[in-house]
Amino acid sequence: MVRFALAIVFDALAFTVWDIGTRPPLRLARDVAGSVRMPLVLARGVVRFLIGFGLLILAALIARPGMPTARAFTLIETGMLVVALLVEQLVGPDLRRRIRPNA
Repeated sequence: MVRFALAIVFDALAFTVWDIGTRPPLRLARDVAGSVRMPLVLARGVVRFLIGFGLLILAALIARPGMPTARAFTLIETGMLVVALLVEQLVGPDLRRRIRPNA
């Protein structure tokens, strides 16, 4: 149980790093397209993506030993991702504000 809770925390952190809760897909596409002309902004975005992806992989590695089969992993991991999205909606804006106080 603690294993799954920790995995949900890492999933929620990945979503917070990616700013999933406040960035609509169209805005995300415009931001990526606009960053192509600014290498520093593009590099920062790539680093954010890699950090978030690493957190998702870490969450899966933590949770996997607690699941008996690959099918159970798929079902439980999907549920944990949904819970992580809810957690991100609750705490994500506050975390981002603490990380970037002037943003």
